[in-house]
Amino acid sequence: MGEQRKLKLEGAAMLDKKISNMDILNNKAFEVKVSEIFSKLSVKFLKDFSQELRRYKKINFYPDLIYLMFWLNKYSKILKKEDAENLRLGRGLVFHICPSNVPTNFIYSFIFGLLSGNSNIVKIPTKKFKEKEIILSIVKKLFKKKIYRIYQKSNSFIQYTDKEEITKFISSKCDARVIWGGDKTINEIRKNWMPERSIDITFPDRYSLSLINIDKLKMQKKNNIKSIAKKFYYDGYMMNQMACNSPHFIFWVGKRDLKFQNYFWNNLNNIVEKKFSFDEVHVVDKYTNLMENIIRHSNFDKIKMFKNNIFIINLNDRIKKIENIRGMNGTFFEKNIKKIDWLKKFITKKCQTISYYGISKEQFRNFLVKNNLFGIDRIVPIGKALEIDLIWDGYDVIKSLSRVISIE
Repeated sequence: MGEQRKLKLEGAAMLDKKISNMDILNNKAFEVKVSEIFSKLSVKFLKDFSQELRRYKKINFYPDLIYLMFWLNKYSKILKKEDAENLRLGRGLVFHICPSNVPTNFIYSFIFGLLSGNSNIVKIPTKKFKEKEIILSIVKKLFKKKIYRIYQKSNSFIQYTDKEEITKFISSKCDARVIWGGDKTINEIRKNWMPERSIDITFPDRYSLSLINIDKLKMQKKNNIKSIAKKFYYDGYMMNQMACNSPHFIFWVGKRDLKFQNYFWNNLNNIVEKKFSFDEVHVVDKYTNLMENIIRHSNFDKIKMFKNNIFIINLNDRIKKIENIRGMNGTFFEKNIKKIDWLKKFITKKCQTISYYGISKEQFRNFLVKNNLFGIDRIVPIGKALEIDLIWDGYDVIKSLSRVISIE
């Protein structure tokens, strides 16, 4: 595994008392170890993790775990490209502070750290998510295997609420922090001192949208339109619109056709009716979110409701900023624009992902280059909005979390 050091932490006992008993700092002397990026062991770990998920009998009840399984399989096939001149090793200890509202985010963050050759302390959500329990049980099982004992000693998953001294303590020992959360959360965490060579990678609050060329979609056969609606369903419903890459807005590009737009929403409604199960919490939260949006914003023209399945809010021409408008559990805001350039006034630094249909890559390149935009980090076809990657929010995460050693 290369370089290693032990953290002789006076505060380790204090941490042990305050952290959950799932997978904690395994030893009072936490071993910080680094390896090459995409080490054979880390890639094998992903493969084994994916296989363990596949064996879980009830995985079909958890779409985000199914996606995680395929995502792990994708990166378990990585073949590291050798660089004869330079060597990339992990930075050391990475402290991951993950959001409380997305049940699977923490494992992706951990894998970022693992593939980039680091030891990791991962602050997991305090909320009770079944997905979280399943993931941690698999991690624990794998860590017990002899081949992964080295990971057991150099990685921990911790859980705490509003314990500033823990955040401060780990920050003072880490070589990098990966912070996910709202702007306020990130700024508060940044107040905690880190060693001079340590870095922060932040994934703050973002918004995402979909762009559909209505003229191109109208040319498609009914089955193709249903297919696009199904792909949009996966983007919009798999994370209940809680993820930063979930679409909240649809911009229809081209000649306005409300009848056809309604046809698209009806197709989506049929899919939601069959595939999505609304519990009482979903319904109450969704309606509360709708009322809050109506109170806060005066730029809504019409609201269409397909039972509890879909709420569609039409944005009028007075709308200027959309970065702080959010839907929930299938609430979408729509607006018609004549051409893609009209989208520029709705793009701020907070814009992360555009999922699209019927727009060419060349059109997007021209749009990005000539409009002096500071937002948009991802442009993907509809159906791929939630596909997290090693390039995220404009960061090459593996390169950011590792260091280059030049060898002449």
